[in-house]
Amino acid sequence: MFTLAVCGTRDQLRTALTAMGLTGKIMTAYVERVTLTLREHIPPLARRTWSLARNEHALRIHLEWGRAYYHFCRYHEGLRLPTVLPHRYRARTPAMAAGLARRRWPVRDFLLMPLPPA
Repeated sequence: MFTLAVCGTRDQLRTALTAMGLTGKIMTAYVERVTLTLREHIPPLARRTWSLARNEHALRIHLEWGRAYYHFCRYHEGLRLPTVLPHRYRARTPAMAAGLARRRWPVRDFLLMPLPPA
């Protein structure tokens, strides 16, 4: 949704949101939720922190790490699927829900992957 808001027109955004079953409006609460999530997962964006991004490249690495962790390593309660057992659910990450991953990536495996060139 965020990419559509940046790259598309207002009518394209409304059409995309209604196609997903939403109202077609951008709610302030959703924007604030994204902002809070970013600040929670990316230390240089927090208000009071010892972590600093001294240049743009360092901030980009922090942002990419936070984005990848959010999508591949962290389960999201809103994406869980019910199972045949009552009151049981199968946890999923956004990457699993989108079909990009079959399982949650452990943070250790993610940290062992090489960084892309600068």
